[in-house]
Amino acid sequence: MSTFLGLVIISIIIYLRSRANSEKDYYSYYSRAYYFKLFFVIANAAFYIITYGGGGDSIGFWDGGVKLNHVFWESPTAYFRELFDFRETRDFWQYYQYFDTESGYPDNRIYEEESSFFISKIVSLVGFFSFQGYMFMSVVFAYFTTNASMKLFETLREYKLHSNGHLALAVFFIPSLSFWCGGISKDTVMWIAVCYFIYNLNKIMSPEIKHNIFNWLIIFICLYVMYRVRSFMIATTVAPLLYGYGARIGKKYGAKSFQRNGVRLLFGAAGIVGILVFVRTTVADQFIQEAAVIHQDMTTNTSYKGAKYDLGVTDYSPAGMIKAFPASVIAGFFRPFLWESLSVSLIIDGIQSMVIIYYLLTFLFHSRFRERLKRIQNEEILIYSFFFALILAFFSGFTSILFGVLVRFKAPVIPFLVLVLTAHIQSEKREAEEAELKALAERRGAV
Repeated sequence: MSTFLGLVIISIIIYLRSRANSEKDYYSYYSRAYYFKLFFVIANAAFYIITYGGGGDSIGFWDGGVKLNHVFWESPTAYFRELFDFRETRDFWQYYQYFDTESGYPDNRIYEEESSFFISKIVSLVGFFSFQGYMFMSVVFAYFTTNASMKLFETLREYKLHSNGHLALAVFFIPSLSFWCGGISKDTVMWIAVCYFIYNLNKIMSPEIKHNIFNWLIIFICLYVMYRVRSFMIATTVAPLLYGYGARIGKKYGAKSFQRNGVRLLFGAAGIVGILVFVRTTVADQFIQEAAVIHQDMTTNTSYKGAKYDLGVTDYSPAGMIKAFPASVIAGFFRPFLWESLSVSLIIDGIQSMVIIYYLLTFLFHSRFRERLKRIQNEEILIYSFFFALILAFFSGFTSILFGVLVRFKAPVIPFLVLVLTAHIQSEKREAEEAELKALAERRGAV
């Protein structure tokens, strides 16, 4: 009953918001995006309930959030201590010190992993303003995710590189993104953080748009959330800014191709130097060791069930990871291939991979390939999208090993990859229309 009531309330909010923005033609996608997202979120929730019989991470995150709410009603002080306390700051004997039989105890798998219990903390905050049923909370998270995606959509529209339809396809209507990044999960929280990070950063970097301290605050919150849940997402989100900014500078000050190429070379060299310096730091060493442990664990641990893939990695040094880069990126972009995804949980991703491969082939093997490549090089958002997709594809492909994990990690890759591979469609269509009008005018002049 609470789920139905929640659907009604959110549907009314969606309707009122769409009506309030009716003068914006693109806002017609808002309600459609939400209901598309909602369908896959309900399917995902049903998947976890049926497949894991009430178990699974998603339900564990929700259960931990509910137990935290119970702690609050028993002792607000205890709740806030738990909310701002982290695993690394306490000894094992201090675990569960704020929980009892009245509040209930969260799943130990979720509680003992700080990044997982951080999601439960977010769920608990949402729980104060909504019903606490699992399905209802999933519906609420679908609403939050749709709003975040709308912010990204509006940001991308400002660059005028895609039609509304192609933008909507990339941001709203990718099945795997809606399935894995819509309900109660780490992937959903990461997608929301990425969307709001890009939206607020664009406001700060755009001289035409007013911004304030609130935009900076949101950016720092997004980075903090990434740090707490998946720290590699910080590198994925921040590192491409160097190349994107290089494209902006080159476009602004490089009227001649020599100047543009010089700016690109400068920023490219700066990026390479930055990488070389970074790999020699203790932070990079810790990351490589962590990635190696995850990779080895995923590869050798027989307790992980499901189809696996093998990158053939035996060397976990920086040089070894560079060697694994091509295979990891291919996995992050395109796997599971269709023949590797003949199961209920993977079939959508397999079909989706075939579509992405089709887009890539039509992009590469086209007479205007060089023009399309130049367009990407000249547009900061496309450069950013490419490197974001490339870096996240590498991290996802290298660390996942299980296809079931890979499809969740790589879900945010697909929208940015689609943005890059479809950027030429709008401009080439416009050029074709202009050529047709010019030819028509010439014919009329000849008559």
